[in-house]
Amino acid sequence: MKKCAEYLSSELGANGFKVEDDELDNVYAEKSFDGDGEAFLINCHFDTVSSTPRWVRNPLKVSVEGKRVYGLGASDDKGSVAAVLYVLTRLTKCRFRKLEVLFSNYEDNSTVLDGETCLGTPYFLSHHKPESKMGINVEGTVEEGRLMVSVGCGGRVGFTVTTIGKEAHSSDPRKGRNAIYDMITIINTLRRMPAARMTFDGYEAYTELSVSKIQGGVAINVVPGECTITCERRVLPNEDWEMVKRKVEEALANVKDVEFKIVYSKPQRSYLIDKTHPAVRLAIRSVERTLGYVPRLKVESGRTDSTYLGEAGVKTAILGPGEIAHTADEYVNIDRLEEFNRVLYDMLVG
Repeated sequence: MKKCAEYLSSELGANGFKVEDDELDNVYAEKSFDGDGEAFLINCHFDTVSSTPRWVRNPLKVSVEGKRVYGLGASDDKGSVAAVLYVLTRLTKCRFRKLEVLFSNYEDNSTVLDGETCLGTPYFLSHHKPESKMGINVEGTVEEGRLMVSVGCGGRVGFTVTTIGKEAHSSDPRKGRNAIYDMITIINTLRRMPAARMTFDGYEAYTELSVSKIQGGVAINVVPGECTITCERRVLPNEDWEMVKRKVEEALANVKDVEFKIVYSKPQRSYLIDKTHPAVRLAIRSVERTLGYVPRLKVESGRTDSTYLGEAGVKTAILGPGEIAHTADEYVNIDRLEEFNRVLYDMLVG
């Protein structure tokens, strides 16, 4: 990621941007133009998740097949980074007085710095106050081959559940209590929790609780005394994270004869911008002018950095060329990249 940050800094610096990197390898750049009095912020992240053995192609080597560019993070969000960089390094004029650009690290991941768990954009915002009051968060919004404009995104409640059993020699399991067996009861209870939905402009955002990791046992000949699952539940903008937490606890309160403990991580809140906001109107107008259709509006169930930017006073529309994310053989469509280039250029130049 440091090499990525160095490359982005070099390209932006060579094109007249004042560039600054921080300890988390976030890259911030700004450039003044002869536009009007507004400043405008562009944000996208360049980290991604790890690959899995289910990749058929080499995840760390870009391959182009037809109209698709394959590679780890191609859709979320490196294709967006490439598209933004392409436009910025060819920009000779701008409708805005100043452009602020944040290529953020640690959006899909986190890191520990000085004993604290950090995400890239919140860390940056804790040390900088952007001048911009509006902007664009470049995340994949493609559905069925067309760009959509997202006006909101989900937050997240993350937590672990640990079942407490009793260790014993596996030659006579009757002397112990298998914590993994008890965890089956917990998981089945969580699976029965109803999904959440939010309809916006005819588009339905959907999410449900996910059990993402499981760990238990110490040896093949020992009855496991503990088992832990890591879970998350995205929180849609029409929900409150405390309400979701209560639903989890109410569901688990019905579990009988199983000893367990639950620990919550710090919640991440959802985000919603009014569809009449200038950032949204600008995105819609530029899609219509360049691509010839009025984009549909939607709300993301996933989390984006728009949440943190919004809390810092920067309202962002969400728009980008990606379509799939966090899957084996991830790709981005070349046509969508080129279309987004045209849309972003129109947003910045008119």
